[in-house]
Amino acid sequence: MKILFLNTTYLCGGAEAVTLRIFQGMKERGHDVYEIVSYHKRPEKLPEDVHVLYHGAPLLVLNRVLTRGHSNENLTIPYSRQYILRFIRERQIDVVHLHNAHGNFLGIDDIRAIAEVCPVVWTVHDFWPLTGHCTSPVDCPERWENGCAHCPHPEHYPPVRAERVPTLLEAKKDAFHGVNIRFTVPSEWMRRQVLESHLKEERCVCIPNALDTARWTPCEKSELRKAYCIPEDKHIVGFVAADPQIKAKGMNYLFEALPRLSSPQDYLLLIAGKDNGLTVLSDAGFQTRRFGYITDQKEMNRFYSLCDILVNPSVYETFGLTTIEAMASGTPVIVFPICAMPEIVPPGVGWCLPEVSSAALARAMESAFSEPERLAAKGAAAREHVLENYSETKMLDAFEALYQEAVNAASCRDHS
Repeated sequence: MKILFLNTTYLCGGAEAVTLRIFQGMKERGHDVYEIVSYHKRPEKLPEDVHVLYHGAPLLVLNRVLTRGHSNENLTIPYSRQYILRFIRERQIDVVHLHNAHGNFLGIDDIRAIAEVCPVVWTVHDFWPLTGHCTSPVDCPERWENGCAHCPHPEHYPPVRAERVPTLLEAKKDAFHGVNIRFTVPSEWMRRQVLESHLKEERCVCIPNALDTARWTPCEKSELRKAYCIPEDKHIVGFVAADPQIKAKGMNYLFEALPRLSSPQDYLLLIAGKDNGLTVLSDAGFQTRRFGYITDQKEMNRFYSLCDILVNPSVYETFGLTTIEAMASGTPVIVFPICAMPEIVPPGVGWCLPEVSSAALARAMESAFSEPERLAAKGAAAREHVLENYSETKMLDAFEALYQEAVNAASCRDHS
């Protein structure tokens, strides 16, 4: 098959990491794979089969003009639409695998236009397809039940004018139904959200995110810590966030939990991701070590292995790829009982807390280090849980079958 992947960026967060693994996995299985991204501003060189829509300053300016200053309100972005449709025709693409479309990449009607000429598998990594505008309806009690009228947070990503939110939701209801789109979600919790949304009648399959567990492996902590000059007498806690200032990442709970520890001097916090807002930790005298934004898989694997535990205090996660990355590395995780977390971190492989609070987080951190043998046992159990439930082979098999189903359905419709 000829498969075209669409995503806003090539390297950034969890959605990009999942896209890359499917892209590479399908290529290894003998399929012809391509990817189109909206932009790429990082220094890493892209593979030859990855194409950038808005590369260079002139085209980035064009995108800003077409999207009216990145208003996130477009029903169509003509340049993106025409480029992709032409690419599909010229390469004779069999199926499009859409990931994130927001971020002024594709207009709402553009997605329908693509699905009308080529079957689409759309992996829903966040809530943008379900809502009037936002990717995570945090602090929105009604979510889309009232048609996103009177949106309380038009500033949430991607931000829009409040009065446009209901109109955009109606446009999605019109555009995403009745065409050859098959939706996938990474967790059963997310599938339940889809079933409560305007997409409830559409084909939706749960295909959990997965890892290559031959590459994500436990490393010998003692030798690794010597190499990184990490003291052996500290409790090592990890924290990962592409952008920790995003409210849903729960950084405030971590900040509030740290002063509650009875012996904070015994802890060292390792941080991977942007440094936005993290200087407050050093200002408070808490020991930290910043690793910056890590894009190399081996380096990320070593980061997790350096830690005794990973704290993921997110309050909104459709899956939480960092959680299973840490678990595959033999590092147990502390999470809040939100969204997909209870199904990813069951009893015995980590700590899924009884409540969302800084007090519960602090208690769990102290409990984790009170029994070293239990901590080690949970690390081993965490890896086994990933091996049993988040196999990359299973994920690729499921997507390959869904691609074939979509292609067959399109063929039948063409011949009917």
